Amino acid sequence: MSEALEWVRWEALDLAIGCWEARHSLFIHFALYGAILACLGIVASPLGDRGRIRVLVAASIASLALLGSPGMAAAALAYALALYVVVEHVPGRAGTALGWLLIGALAAYPALLPETALVGNAEDMREFWAFATNVWWLRCIAYLVDRRSRGIPRRPLREYLLATLFFPTFVNGPIETTEQLAAHRRKGPAVDGWDELRAYLARLPGMALRFAFGATKVLLATFYLGQSNETIFATGGTSVGHVRLWLWAVELYASFYVIFSGWTDVAVALGRLVGYEVQENFDAPWRARSVAEFWRRWHISFGVWLRNYVYIPLGGNRRHTVRNVLATFLASGLWHVWGALKVLGFEAYPPAAWSGFVVWGLMNGGAVVAARWWSEAEGVEPVRALVRERLPALVRDRANQAMAFGFVAIAWIPFFLPPWVGFDACWRILQRMLYLA
Repeated sequence: MSEALEWVRWEALDLAIGCWEARHSLFIHFALYGAILACLGIVASPLGDRGRIRVLVAASIASLALLGSPGMAAAALAYALALYVVVEHVPGRAGTALGWLLIGALAAYPALLPETALVGNAEDMREFWAFATNVWWLRCIAYLVDRRSRGIPRRPLREYLLATLFFPTFVNGPIETTEQLAAHRRKGPAVDGWDELRAYLARLPGMALRFAFGATKVLLATFYLGQSNETIFATGGTSVGHVRLWLWAVELYASFYVIFSGWTDVAVALGRLVGYEVQENFDAPWRARSVAEFWRRWHISFGVWLRNYVYIPLGGNRRHTVRNVLATFLASGLWHVWGALKVLGFEAYPPAAWSGFVVWGLMNGGAVVAARWWSEAEGVEPVRALVRERLPALVRDRANQAMAFGFVAIAWIPFFLPPWVGFDACWRILQRMLYLA
């Protein structure tokens, strides 16, 4: 018993030290400043709807200054205003062309800005702007397409700026367009009566609990999961046994889910505090019975964006479905490549290192296409009928869940491949997992 207590004591001490050392991390700054700014948003409730939105816009700009730098916050505001002016006030094809030129400039900003511009308050400034612009870019594309191609009515400037720069979701999502955020506005903290106030106060403990739960998830996963990743990749999996290698693949999946969903928990809690029911990003992805269902449960806001702005414009389910699915997942992989490039630069992340994200995207796209063929192809109907006849529905569901989980776990391996490790390491790891090496 004394040895167990001693182990617990040392683990608690190690965790406390880790939390103290992590106080300067991007996540801690995001959560801390977000909580303070959310409180300012609550205080601004008596100002009415317009006044409250203006305060939240100011808080979002302040968040950029706190997390990044005042200069970059000013640049972000100037860019957002320029895009709004072009989309709303430059008519015809000229406005559309200028809008896409601005979209391209945001995509190319690492090459356009001098290295000295990417400095600021955060120790990991490049990581901050990489995350933030990955989300921001998608919002800007959605705004341009919605207004110019789909004729969605114009929103007031204050609503556009709030959706574009909304501090709870600016760094790491969920990805919400101007229309989505406007649709998610709720009563509270600005209320019209005592009943609405009581309803908001009744929800406050749940918001606070979710905020704390999300922060705890991120910290614990950072400290205790994924500690062997670099060693396993560098050795092609030979540094651990076969069983441990399978557990490591599951750990990759689990660590990414816990960290990413923890960010989402904090973002959703902050959004609700200031009166916006930000959409969820995860819905128990481990319950998915196919890879397609997994992508309806994982990073939901990104999946919705890809469906609305890539898959459907390509033709969706109407024509060339296989091509559209593969192109959509390839776009997802390249979007992640772009994020890594902004952190590492071309020298540390050359084109040869992009294969991990690209293969990951095509693996998932291929699995979705294969599953669709299996469920729709007439030639395999006798086989499907035999499976339905011989296996109970519960057994089929559990088997499908296990296969989907296993495939997704393996697909994360190339996703997390470090850029300084050759892609052949993934193949050697897979061989060891299959007891072929």
